[in-house]
Amino acid sequence: MFKATPGARTDASRTLVVLTLVLLLLALAAFWPMYLSRRWTTVDGYTHAHALLGTAWLLALVVQPVLIARRERRLHRAVGRIALGVAALFVISGTLLSHYRTSRMTEATFTAEGVYIYLPLSVAALFFVACALGYRWRRSTPVHVRFMAATALLLIDPVISRIMYFYLPPMPSAHLYQAITFSLTVGLLAAMLRMVPASTPGRGAFRNFCLGCAVTFALFFVVPYTSWWARFAQWFRTIELT
Repeated sequence: MFKATPGARTDASRTLVVLTLVLLLLALAAFWPMYLSRRWTTVDGYTHAHALLGTAWLLALVVQPVLIARRERRLHRAVGRIALGVAALFVISGTLLSHYRTSRMTEATFTAEGVYIYLPLSVAALFFVACALGYRWRRSTPVHVRFMAATALLLIDPVISRIMYFYLPPMPSAHLYQAITFSLTVGLLAAMLRMVPASTPGRGAFRNFCLGCAVTFALFFVVPYTSWWARFAQWFRTIELT
């Protein structure tokens, strides 16, 4: 996938562009039934903001490697600074969207579904960490590209799980959707890690990030069912954010 060879920059950048474009295309199908097919005015502003910011971030992931390939370094840095702002707003909008939805649930719905805000909140946190570490290791190209790719890979669950739910036969267990998407994400992260030489600056940071993702995903099957998380979810929905 991402090869740490003399041609690594070109190979990694090309793979990042292809990965991002594929996710963008799949997202059209994934979000069509419940979002894109609806009239704009019938959807809340938090959803629109989150969708537009997410799209802007993915487009930045496509544009940045192209700018590097064309040696437009000044423009690359300018777009990078703008993209950091987009990333921050994307995390904020995701958090606000989670609050908006849970705070407007009926008690019965919240009892059944409210604790699952673990998933969007934890993914938002992982996205933030990936962006921050990608910026920290921006001078180590193999690691920087992998952190940027990781921000796209974090979209595998919301995209692929929706495609499976809307277009494939029902799974025998709802947890199988996440079991599949999490395994795919962690597998791709591990593949990217393996192709970075041990001496590469920042490799340890990416390794720790991969481990953190694996642990965070595994905890999805445990944490939402604990009493302390139920208390947190109840507190979260009652604070005045949206």
